[in-house]
Amino acid sequence: MATTMLAWSGAASAATISASDLAEMGPGYSAADAPLGAPVELAIDLKGRVAARCNLTAPPTGLSSMALLRDGEDRSAFNIDCNTPFTLRVRSGNGGLASVEQSIGTALLMPYEMAVSVNTDSGRQDLGWCQSSELSGAASGCAYAPAAAGGGWSSGQATAIRQKGDLRIRWRDSGAPLFGAYQDTIIIELEVRS
Repeated sequence: MATTMLAWSGAASAATISASDLAEMGPGYSAADAPLGAPVELAIDLKGRVAARCNLTAPPTGLSSMALLRDGEDRSAFNIDCNTPFTLRVRSGNGGLASVEQSIGTALLMPYEMAVSVNTDSGRQDLGWCQSSELSGAASGCAYAPAAAGGGWSSGQATAIRQKGDLRIRWRDSGAPLFGAYQDTIIIELEVRS
């Protein structure tokens, strides 16, 4: 009696089948007598979903060595990852560099200007210079201020997948008496656009 090995797709081992078992199955179950015919199609639907995301993957570092008694400029870089169009807003906590000690006879608030640049997948976007007072919530003509007409800067249809950006700060010596530490907190908000 002749025997043949038959392996089923996905099976862990092969089974021994006798000639009579093969005869009962009919033709086409061994490589030698498989019939040629029309191809068989198998449709497999594949579906996936990627959630919208927009994150600062590396936030800007703090600027702590600003020499305020003379004109100056400093910058801080950040990384952004947005796989969908987004809105960017920059907000100032104080509307300028606020005096920590608040000494009598010295300036309580020192204004500055900020510029924001963002690389998108459509190219670099320089968003321009804005006064610190425009970033504190009052009505503003600054494109990326929260109170701007569009509620911040819109990337249009551009995404920013694993891109870089930077904040630039510049200040002028106004001649006002300064003493002690001055500080502000900058908040960058990213929002996925629907």
